[in-house]
Amino acid sequence: MVSALRVLLTGGGSGGPTTPLLALAHTLRQRPALHPEFLFLGTPQGPERDLVKKAGIEFHSIPSGKLRRYWDVRNFTDPFRVLFGGLIGWQELRKFRPHVVVSAGSFVSVPVAYAARTLGVPQVLLQMDWRPGLANRLMAPVSQVLASHFPETGSALKLADWRQIGPVVRSEILNGDAERANAQFGLDPQRPVLLITGGGQGAQGLNQVVSELCELWLSEFQVVHLTGRGHPPCGNWPEYHAHGFVAAEGMGNLLARADLVISRAGMGIIGELAVLCKDTVLVPLPGTHQEENAAALERSGAVEVVSQVNLDAQWWSGFRKRWNSGTLGKRLSHVFPEAGNEAFAELVLESVQKRMA
Repeated sequence: MVSALRVLLTGGGSGGPTTPLLALAHTLRQRPALHPEFLFLGTPQGPERDLVKKAGIEFHSIPSGKLRRYWDVRNFTDPFRVLFGGLIGWQELRKFRPHVVVSAGSFVSVPVAYAARTLGVPQVLLQMDWRPGLANRLMAPVSQVLASHFPETGSALKLADWRQIGPVVRSEILNGDAERANAQFGLDPQRPVLLITGGGQGAQGLNQVVSELCELWLSEFQVVHLTGRGHPPCGNWPEYHAHGFVAAEGMGNLLARADLVISRAGMGIIGELAVLCKDTVLVPLPGTHQEENAAALERSGAVEVVSQVNLDAQWWSGFRKRWNSGTLGKRLSHVFPEAGNEAFAELVLESVQKRMA
């Protein structure tokens, strides 16, 4: 192995493609003999900048575009942004000289992947969702190895070398503490907690339907509601706790404390819930890949799924009658029985070893 392992991480636009890369960095740092060094290439305005800097990793932004399947004037300008992003990415690669590039999706990663190919730098790709996104489909032909949570998606991307691994989860999530959550968020230790999270981009629509159920939920639970950039929809009920965003350590504590979680269906949060064995209701973001994530897990009986339009008092009454606390969490943990941090790190190291051989 090299004297100092240099890893270029790339992704962003949301926390979903970012947090598993930070978890990978933490795992590699636990092997001091590697002397790992990291550089993260992300989008100029995405939330990943703050997440990466808090992890003590150098962050550089590059231009990013996206392919939209609908009319938008940016469809004419974004191809030039992608080309410019590829040029900047190529320059960053030449300067940092990584031994490997690692991506978990996101359009900002696509030009970097092709720049890495021209320089002979191997790329490791993480596919979290059940349906491969366009960015990963574009990167697959220039990637050396794929890590996938679902075997169906590994086969669909048609890489010669792919492995199924468990969720790649931040250490702060794995080390969450319920008692710290009580102190941090002012929770009653004796009363159950319902945690509602819509993620940074999927919160607004979920927030709109939550308001009609708050009073019903508060008759039984304390409600912790992560609203994203939206406004708290439930007023000033004493046991309704609204927060825009919560840092990783606080999120780990909240998940440890939660008795039931209502969430969007991104694989980042689903993986964390699986590893922590949490009873979960998924409300997928309409018209997105999240619907397929939710459907795949619903077929396993591992989660309860409800569409945003059907999340109402009638649905809750039916769910409450059939919900046996702890059962869903156990089933979800059987789908993803353990974190894939070490397995993902091994794939990265294997790709470096093959290049050096």
